[in-house]
Amino acid sequence: GHEEREAERDDTDRDSPPPDDDDSINLRICRDIFLAKDDDKYACGWHVDDTGFWPSVASDPGVNAWVALEDMPAPRYYGADEDDVGGYGPVATFALSLGSHRAPWRHDAYRVTGSTHTVPSEGYHSAADLIRRRSGSGTCNIQTSAPELYEKLERNKVIYDLRKGDVIFHHRWVFHRTVTVDEYEEMARGVSTTGEKDIDEGRSRPQKIFPRYSIRYAPGTAVVPPGYGVELSVLHDHDNANRTLNEIVKRSGLPWYPKVWPHVLKRKPLRSSSGESSNVNSAESEEEEEEEIPGITKLVHDIMPRAEKMQKERKKEIQRLLSMRG
Repeated sequence: GHEEREAERDDTDRDSPPPDDDDSINLRICRDIFLAKDDDKYACGWHVDDTGFWPSVASDPGVNAWVALEDMPAPRYYGADEDDVGGYGPVATFALSLGSHRAPWRHDAYRVTGSTHTVPSEGYHSAADLIRRRSGSGTCNIQTSAPELYEKLERNKVIYDLRKGDVIFHHRWVFHRTVTVDEYEEMARGVSTTGEKDIDEGRSRPQKIFPRYSIRYAPGTAVVPPGYGVELSVLHDHDNANRTLNEIVKRSGLPWYPKVWPHVLKRKPLRSSSGESSNVNSAESEEEEEEEIPGITKLVHDIMPRAEKMQKERKKEIQRLLSMRG
């Protein structure tokens, strides 16, 4: 209603960008990840990415680029024309609940799934504290923990007709979920099944995985959450917690969050007043252009493996405590 629109305008005013000459106006990769789904029946239900997959506080904006690495056609009835889905068996794909980032009930869904919005401002103190104080019944379980919210999310479900290389850009807080092979088959048949039936006319269940690549973009002013967690840059140096992506890159000298806009590297090539590349300073320009590239190599080969070892230990600790709780 009117109040919600006013609140949105107020939020926009508070988050208005700094002046154009501010070097903090940039876009960085906050997290990227390869994902794959086979024909297993389990999939994460409607959710937004928590700090393990999107390591910035809830007030920060962000855009997810979801890249299909295999054809993932929209489900249509079997027997469609060859140009439609006739040549495809069931696949595992991706669904969005359009408009869910603005829905009046979205904060209820955040609480049920324990999203970043519910994390205490100071963060969690330990794995035990995280498990004890985290809101909701798990990131992926909204269908069983809040079926009325699940139904609302389903009403605006969209599954796009994707081909290899297609990209979906969506708002950080749009709820999304995996569509399993079984569910895809049900939708393509146009009936509700238990997923136990064979595919029509001798179609065999696919013996493959369906890969996708997800890139989470955030402004350099986005803040990595404080407290106990599994973020690699913080495991490497605890003083990186509660700092912006820009600050972490600058103070560490390591491109934990590579800049991708307005230019890919940390600095633009030097330019003359005419706008052309300067020949006089070409060596210096080249040196500045390549400033971040060697850092990526060092980060991946020398720094990240040690941080990943600590990350695995923390995940084991969390799983152990969860299993003890039952």
